[in-house]
Amino acid sequence: MRLIERLLTVIVLVCVISVLESESASEAYRRDPGHPQWHHGAFHDVKDSVRSDLRRMLHSRAEVPFQVPLEVNIVLIGFNGDGGYRYSIDSQKLEEFLRVGFPTHRPSCLETGELLDIEHHIVYNAFPAGQPELIALEKVLRSAMTTAGTAREIDFGREVSLFEVDATAVEPEFSKLYSYLFDIESGGDPTEEMDRTMPSAIFIVNFDKVRMDPWNKDVDFDSLMYGKINPLTEEEMKKQEGDYIYQYRYNGGGASQIWLGSGR
Repeated sequence: MRLIERLLTVIVLVCVISVLESESASEAYRRDPGHPQWHHGAFHDVKDSVRSDLRRMLHSRAEVPFQVPLEVNIVLIGFNGDGGYRYSIDSQKLEEFLRVGFPTHRPSCLETGELLDIEHHIVYNAFPAGQPELIALEKVLRSAMTTAGTAREIDFGREVSLFEVDATAVEPEFSKLYSYLFDIESGGDPTEEMDRTMPSAIFIVNFDKVRMDPWNKDVDFDSLMYGKINPLTEEEMKKQEGDYIYQYRYNGGGASQIWLGSGR
């Protein structure tokens, strides 16, 4: 009897572990030890530099413009050979390109156009998001698409289906990614955190439009979280535009391919 009880206990434990593993295998934003896409501390802390520069400015008003470091984090989504056209970007080369091409920025007064007495020295951090996070965003984006008639492609002039996406519907998923990348607690109203020092981040996305096609019901996003994404054949490459166009609208505003996140 004891042997049977032990066997039953082992079977139950194996079943529980299998269920937990299958559930976690289809989840994005996992923080497993050694996870290759975990970017805790990915951004530099420049506060000490700001303090020293401020002290120097207060003691020497002759230094104009005032030098202020500005950190810009660039998150590449779908550029690991897993997004549209299977594009890949070397994040370190991108950092170097931006550092050489756009090392500083001096803002100007909105009303007069005159340059302000500060100049930003920009510190760039570019890094990729993982495949699970890409698939999670694609899944949410597709579910948020609504039909909006037809539109003509700019390059080929064909009339194709048009879909619109309410950006506020997909913004929470980007907030999850932001919290995951920078180890910041998610939830709550982001405007409440505006008085805190928060990392600046630009998300550049390269979604696979064929996977996100609202008419394509055969895509199993959950299985793609950690599954293998195959390279494209020459024929598949020609179909990557998906014969449709999608665009964002933020809080009822005009159609766009870019928006500034809430509380950012």
